[in-house]
Amino acid sequence: MNGRSLTRSTTDKFLGGVCGGLARYLNLDSGLVRILTVVIAVFTQVGWIAYLVLWAVLPTDSSSRTGIDEVKDVFGNRGSTPPPADRPAQNPDDLR
Repeated sequence: MNGRSLTRSTTDKFLGGVCGGLARYLNLDSGLVRILTVVIAVFTQVGWIAYLVLWAVLPTDSSSRTGIDEVKDVFGNRGSTPPPADRPAQNPDDLR
């Protein structure tokens, strides 16, 4: 379309920056895109699913991080690495 790639906006964002990035990509007003997204979400149940999918897969305009990367940062990899071999795993219910 205009030579730019579709990304989430880090400056024109209300929740995740999807509507701001989509508005910039389509060269539309971001308020109009937000209103259309809400109307589509209310009447068809597709808008909120599309928003979540786009949030999850689109990188931000300032980096290549997606929404999934942000979720990984928030929840991290708690407990996913095994304990060292010289130390047994600690039971979280053990109150000693």
